[in-house]
Amino acid sequence: MKQRALILGVSGKVGEGVADLLLGEGWEVFGAARFSDPTKADSLRAKGIEPIVYDVIGDDPAALPEVDVVFLEIWDPSRPDLIWPINFYGVGRVVEHYAGRADFVNGCTINVYGATPEAPSEDAACRPDTDYGRSRYSQERLIDYFCHRSGSNAIHVRYAHANSATGGFIRRMAVAIAKGESLGPNPDARLRVIGLEDFVRVTVAARDRVATPPPAVNCCGLKVWTQRELAEAIHSRLGRGEGVFDRPSGGLEQSVQADPSRMVEWFGPPTVDQETMIERVVATLRDAG
Repeated sequence: MKQRALILGVSGKVGEGVADLLLGEGWEVFGAARFSDPTKADSLRAKGIEPIVYDVIGDDPAALPEVDVVFLEIWDPSRPDLIWPINFYGVGRVVEHYAGRADFVNGCTINVYGATPEAPSEDAACRPDTDYGRSRYSQERLIDYFCHRSGSNAIHVRYAHANSATGGFIRRMAVAIAKGESLGPNPDARLRVIGLEDFVRVTVAARDRVATPPPAVNCCGLKVWTQRELAEAIHSRLGRGEGVFDRPSGGLEQSVQADPSRMVEWFGPPTVDQETMIERVVATLRDAG
């Protein structure tokens, strides 16, 4: 019998990528989202993914199908007013519904650590310093509670800076450089970037590492950049525009990063190298003129 998976937030880039990879491995895949664009549901259905129109805040989780694993890939950065309703209340209701009946892979964020010049491991204390980071840390603890109470297994995949040709930190920085716009106030802030493909790969592989209590794994690149160094690398390949920061130095304490050692141990190093990530972004901007 096929294993069955539900991806909550399938309309996002990570969610759809996870659905595609699971489908290729022979899973029966359901994808839940609001689907404000109905053509998105049609495109998923054409690939063999069963779309489910579902609003995580208002709809009843009892309407969702029985599955073996729930992948939680839902968030809406365009609606800061919905941070807590989505990440805590909405996702919490879904987890409560499936607790004891399914396992969970929670796509989370390194923002749970807060800004720090260090690169925290998964065993470091979490000190989130933004509303988003606090909501996601609370979400992790809520999932832990339901798993402890029900015997379900879970894992928290703490993401950091996924990049594709059309989205992510590198793309945003490259667009700003091309326009000569400010890159912000933190040229010395450290970060690690990783390809979207590796987000998807690690997320799907993480289902084999679920446990109670749920472990966490950072999903991030191996190389540490300062924002200035990354801007210079992008600018040198782009060959136009200007990398402008609001001040000549500073921002180390505003670094948001994490230690990738556990990810490498469990799932291997990233498959998309840093140069490829930069070049494919720059290529799209060259093509666009």
